[in-house]
Amino acid sequence: MKKVSLLLCLILMGSASIFAQESGVSTEAGRKTTFVRNGFWNNWFLGAGAGASIYVGPENQHADIMDRFTVNPTFMVGKWFNPYLGARLAAQGGSIHTFTGDEGQNMFHHTHLNAHVDFMFNFTNYICKYNEKRFYNFIPTIGVGYERRDKDGKFFRKGFNGITANASLLNTFRISNRLSAYIEVGGYFVEREFNKANVGRMRWNGIATGSAGLILKVGKVGFEEATLMDPALINDLNDQINRLKADNARMAKQLPCKECPKVTPTPTPVAVADVVVPNVVFFRINSANVDKNQEINIYNTAEYMKANPDAKVKIVGYADKQTGTADYNMKLSEKRAKNVAKTLIEKYNINSNRVNVEWKGSSEQPYKENAWNRVAIFFAE
Repeated sequence: MKKVSLLLCLILMGSASIFAQESGVSTEAGRKTTFVRNGFWNNWFLGAGAGASIYVGPENQHADIMDRFTVNPTFMVGKWFNPYLGARLAAQGGSIHTFTGDEGQNMFHHTHLNAHVDFMFNFTNYICKYNEKRFYNFIPTIGVGYERRDKDGKFFRKGFNGITANASLLNTFRISNRLSAYIEVGGYFVEREFNKANVGRMRWNGIATGSAGLILKVGKVGFEEATLMDPALINDLNDQINRLKADNARMAKQLPCKECPKVTPTPTPVAVADVVVPNVVFFRINSANVDKNQEINIYNTAEYMKANPDAKVKIVGYADKQTGTADYNMKLSEKRAKNVAKTLIEKYNINSNRVNVEWKGSSEQPYKENAWNRVAIFFAE
């Protein structure tokens, strides 16, 4: 009864570990990866820089190009919801020049401010593996905002105001874990009265923008990958749990004998060659990557070997026979065994002379449950 209860607890603990967390990287492209929920205060950022604006209305194109440029400060605050989707509130403003006349000979100096909310899409993290330490990221943005422009030189009087449609290409360059430089090019359209000759007539005007500056990450930085266990393995574990529960219920109904004889258990001898280090590493279907929730088993083996300096281990890789061809499974089991050995040697500093590697493919199945055979098993030598 106690043995069954203990085994039940162990299986429950194993089945509860349904994901592993690793901050800052993903094992697959971001679009294929599930990430741990992002807390509200995590992955915020602040940005500031200097930029330039140029009015691109029809009459402005005739003016001298240098007269059309104006320098504007830019500010932003935002948050990443996952490695490739985020939002920000941004503002850019200062002076801007407009022109009238057939040759753009009449220049008007205005003060303007465009505040906008943008959705951000980190294209690099979406198509590639997410990596918080990547040097360069390409981030298109799109959003809506509102622009206010002064009239007759006074900003707070009613002027030519309007809704804006904004878009840009944001390029970031990593400096440190929290600091990045950025270069952004884009622009927006705004609907407003075009000039004094067309009062009351609304047209869409364009403003091209560009800026460069710094972005500072605040709060907790980085995302954690949620590596889900193989559903088939979870189902097998649940079946084991249900069988053990039934055994417990059946044994609980049995009446204990009044005068049970005391039996001294005789230990069963085990051949040295068959001694198994009680650690295995399970893999997801069609994968040779060592998941974080399986590294505890490699760690335990490393501790065993450090406590026994003369001990050696053999790592044998397997693949389940219901998936893949024999040749493919042989190569997959080889990768599994070698990846476990690599982790044991490089991460836990075990001498490679103490580690041997073998692989069996799907020619041998150490477990009756098919999904359990996606495994690498440690044997003591």
